[in-house]
Amino acid sequence: MNKHKSTTHIWVAAIICSLYVALGAFGAHGLEHKLSLSQLGTYNTGLRYLIIHALGLILMNLTFIVKGKFNIGVPIGTYLGMILFSLSLVIHATKDLLGIEVDVFAMLAPIGGLCYIFAWLLFAYTLKKS
Repeated sequence: MNKHKSTTHIWVAAIICSLYVALGAFGAHGLEHKLSLSQLGTYNTGLRYLIIHALGLILMNLTFIVKGKFNIGVPIGTYLGMILFSLSLVIHATKDLLGIEVDVFAMLAPIGGLCYIFAWLLFAYTLKKS
């Protein structure tokens, strides 16, 4: 197993964690009076799943290093979930402020959720197989 692959994904996840802090602060201090409670809820849901899966990506790749295993589908599924679920919810919540007229972002979230599920199941499968 090439440790470089896993450490690269750990590095990317750390950057995503810093993005979470920035977006969380912006949401709490810059958006609180510009979004409805429902929009803020959607925004925060997107961020919550982003941080959970960024930390998960770190743990999954540390586990890969310890176990000497790696499956590229795990980080790819996680990144797709981050984009299609987390980012789409953040954009959907702020689309009025951003001037986005298209309402496709909320429809992407379930696909992103499936990507998250796929990544976790693939992670479990990769660890289980000998």
